[in-house]
Amino acid sequence: MSAVFASGATALRVLCPPLYAEGEAIYTPWLDMAVSSLGVAGWGDRYYEAVALVAAHEWTRLTGGSPVGLSPTASEAVGAVASESSGVMDRSLSRSYAAPTPIEAADAEWHSTRYGIAFLKIRNTRAAFGTRVITL
Repeated sequence: MSAVFASGATALRVLCPPLYAEGEAIYTPWLDMAVSSLGVAGWGDRYYEAVALVAAHEWTRLTGGSPVGLSPTASEAVGAVASESSGVMDRSLSRSYAAPTPIEAADAEWHSTRYGIAFLKIRNTRAAFGTRVITL
């Protein structure tokens, strides 16, 4: 069972701590953008969770999840990150966000961040948004 949040900011604090940590002046426009793109109908008690995930997704996509933003080259990149790695001394960290296949073309962009994928999981459970059938 998922948590029910009282506001978009409360949901953001739990679901995307890096954006929340940037402060109210930074995260509020992202939440406002998400509110204007979603609409209230159909989300039920998952509304603020969906708002926070859309805000986090857009922030991550458009800034790289950083207050300084993306480099000019990185800001032009689109699509899912297939892999990312960083080596420090003899240790390495890698992660993959490659989208599972097949996915609906309209949902492909959502698969580019973990927040977008979490948003889709919520959206796809809401009856108001219809059943989504993926054919092979």
